[in-house]
Amino acid sequence: MATIEFDAEALIGKLDAIRSSQLPYAGRRAMFQLATKLRKEAWPAYARRNFTSGIPVPFTTGGPGIRNGGLNAIADGLTVNINLNRDAPGGQDPARYLAPSQRGTSQVYPTRFSRALKAQGTMTSAYAYVWPVTENKTAFAGEINQYENVKPSFYSTVLQRLSGKTTEGGKRTKYQGYRFFSVPDGRSSRGKPEHLKPGIYRVKADGSPTMLFAYLKRMPTVSGSWSFEDFARQESEALLKEILPRTLEEALR
Repeated sequence: MATIEFDAEALIGKLDAIRSSQLPYAGRRAMFQLATKLRKEAWPAYARRNFTSGIPVPFTTGGPGIRNGGLNAIADGLTVNINLNRDAPGGQDPARYLAPSQRGTSQVYPTRFSRALKAQGTMTSAYAYVWPVTENKTAFAGEINQYENVKPSFYSTVLQRLSGKTTEGGKRTKYQGYRFFSVPDGRSSRGKPEHLKPGIYRVKADGSPTMLFAYLKRMPTVSGSWSFEDFARQESEALLKEILPRTLEEALR
């Protein structure tokens, strides 16, 4: 991340000698307030405006009540350090999955699901993606959350059933009687219809296979739609024009 600097007089106008003498103190207070505003207000609003494919999850937008997610902004004297480099136990942090969609065109970040499929030897292709829910609503009934994403529990179910390490359990098991398989999966293809497209399927008894996830031979790309540096510059400038005059006046009282 590049360093962004602002000139106080360029933001709020020429300062007299008295106000200039209070600038270091007022500036430190302004930086603390700026960090809070960026973290709690500016980034959540920016994320909701710009990330329009689906519904941005709270871990991405951050804001009040969200721990270890969204924007990390820390004031240090007359400096505010901001980044999205947060740990994401059990998930993917915003710093990694948002990076490909910044200015430019690049490969998408490989999901934990795709990496897990490769690790267990199920997938030999480059990437696994959800087969469009609009075309296959019944396959994902009850498995889509309020953010229009597949629930983590369903990813776990699919991985376990493909690994062969779990049993179906009792009669109340949700997918009792269903078989999950991969085409191709780098293992024996016996019993798997050869006409099916590469991907992960679910089938019950003698029914027809239903595709859940499709495989891609190459990693998909995404076009850049936002800039973290632009966000930092534009939002900080707008906020400082509001905050700095107030902290200067407070310092003179």
